[in-house]
Amino acid sequence: MKGIAILVFAAAMLSGCAGSVWKATGTTDEFTDKTTMMVTTENYTAGSSIITSSLKFYPVVRKEGGEIYVGLMSGGRFKIPVGTVQIRIDQNEAWTITPQETPVGLIPASPELTLGLPAEQAELIKKTQAQAMENVYKMMSPYTVTGGDKAKSILRQMLAARVLKFRTVGFNQAGSTTGEVVLDDSLAQSLKLIGIDPNAL
Repeated sequence: MKGIAILVFAAAMLSGCAGSVWKATGTTDEFTDKTTMMVTTENYTAGSSIITSSLKFYPVVRKEGGEIYVGLMSGGRFKIPVGTVQIRIDQNEAWTITPQETPVGLIPASPELTLGLPAEQAELIKKTQAQAMENVYKMMSPYTVTGGDKAKSILRQMLAARVLKFRTVGFNQAGSTTGEVVLDDSLAQSLKLIGIDPNAL
């Protein structure tokens, strides 16, 4: 897996050209050796690295195992929760992606508060605790993405379009953050680098 990440890194370095909007990158968890491949945009390039800024959001395509996820991520060193997002590709109808669609990674175990309760009540409390922890984790996640057929449909639109507009949906209009990115050939090229065949979507 580490070899894959190094290969993607080297390929991106060799194929990356000035003016590319989308870039491929990969990271490997040093404890689990799990590799996550990703295509995203950037503020600017420093060598072959993707540089993003804190308090800003960036469209992202993630590949974990055989799964594809599409959405927004928080940039920079200090990441913030993304929340609900909307993506509009050219003049197509906007897509809404909620934190509840974001896959759950590692959630810390919550303490059990079921001592001395009957089995049915104890099980109900355990399920309620687990659901509450999952909801908090998703709401605080530095990315909001969707997977499955919805992700592939969004990605197909992106590959056939010119502009992607996005916004985070705040509790009021003033709380929303908007952005726009060009959809050019660098998207398809970067997807191939992380093992996603645009023609197979």
